[in-house]
Amino acid sequence: MKAAVAVQHRGMHSASVSSEHAPSPHDDASVRAALAELGCADHDELAIGGTAMSELLRRFGSPLYAFDGDALRRRAVELKNALGPGFSLLWSVKANPSLALARILRNAGCGAEIASLGELEVALAAGFSASSLRFAGPSKTVAELAEAFDQGVGTFHVECESEVDDLAAIARARGRIAACAVRVNLSSAQHGGRLRMAGAGARFGVEQGRALSLLRRIHQDPVLSMRGLHSYTGTQVFDAAQFVDSSRALCELADEWESALGAPLEEIDFGGGFGVATYLGDPSFDLQAAVAGIRRLVAHPARAQRRHFVELGRYLAAPCGVYVSTVVRKKSDGARVHIALDGGMHHCALAAGLGAVLKRPPLLVHAGCLRSMDREVVAVGGPLCTPQDQFAEAVALPRLVPGDAIAVLAAGAYGLTSSPIGFLSHPTPAEALVEAGVARLIRARGTAADALRGQSL
Repeated sequence: MKAAVAVQHRGMHSASVSSEHAPSPHDDASVRAALAELGCADHDELAIGGTAMSELLRRFGSPLYAFDGDALRRRAVELKNALGPGFSLLWSVKANPSLALARILRNAGCGAEIASLGELEVALAAGFSASSLRFAGPSKTVAELAEAFDQGVGTFHVECESEVDDLAAIARARGRIAACAVRVNLSSAQHGGRLRMAGAGARFGVEQGRALSLLRRIHQDPVLSMRGLHSYTGTQVFDAAQFVDSSRALCELADEWESALGAPLEEIDFGGGFGVATYLGDPSFDLQAAVAGIRRLVAHPARAQRRHFVELGRYLAAPCGVYVSTVVRKKSDGARVHIALDGGMHHCALAAGLGAVLKRPPLLVHAGCLRSMDREVVAVGGPLCTPQDQFAEAVALPRLVPGDAIAVLAAGAYGLTSSPIGFLSHPTPAEALVEAGVARLIRARGTAADALRGQSL
């Protein structure tokens, strides 16, 4: 019966969209770069860390997140080496709060930036020392500040005057000193990122015109230690010059404010947000230009004694992970061929373009047939009862039949935990990690019974 179904589906074609007008992910430069990052640019089958995707699916099931631990470690080391002395690389845990990935990055010499008590738990369990952590976020509650302080978190990135007041009260009650850096909302922030997080109207950080008075308040309080400045202008920034310009503005403000305060600002956190291609047609980020630019900034003699940080999440982890789901149904409605998968936006919201201004297909590939030129135009969607659960309206992929696997590349960041995992109460997918050729489970698959967890009649 399965063979008969396969023959029937292979004969389908799209009646309304020709392959000449539908994008082919397998020919896209971003897809080729993503496959090269995973070491299988010339393979017929997708592999993670040298392990074929068919073997990973056999062992761990579908849908599945799979991560290449060696690729992640390599990216971290290369970035640290590129930044050079005087810089520390921070892992933004929010990008993927995976214990296994966090441990890899700690072992590679990264620090960590957290934004919740849950992320604090992950960072500590992964082996980061509490004193090395930086706690960011615009709405840290008094309870969160107190718990993080009690656990020894090293630096708080404060974002308003009342947060400083609360942190001082906590420190005073415990007879200890709290270290803080001020997140500055740069008035000159460029708008090169797809998600803007600075400039007029942003709710993040302290307005540039009010930052000096807040720094003075911190400097004058004996229970507070003024560490420095933090800025984060946006994410998915593909313009390296924009990042350098924002970093220059932060350095110049630090120089000016040090003089006004008569005290040093010992740390400057430039943020990050380096762009990663996640949709067809995305550009690449010129890492060399960005690093060269900020290295020139910190080479100024007056800035030689400062510590400088770059915090990255998506740029480190996205290229090292894939989300894979299996074709359940294939049908034609006369206008197009539809591919229905066992996974969807509830596991991988980025693939459905949730939050994107312009919806484009993600970096989709036929996981078992990377190089075939026998392609058909298909629409690809998941199992949810909503038209939002659509990965692509029309893409040209190697011919698919039920049982074949489709992979979303560059899915190693902002995946499961930033997706609507409760929608339709499907079990969450398993997560697997391949390191040194060994594949292992790092997050167990959910079950249908999870829908009842915490509920009562």
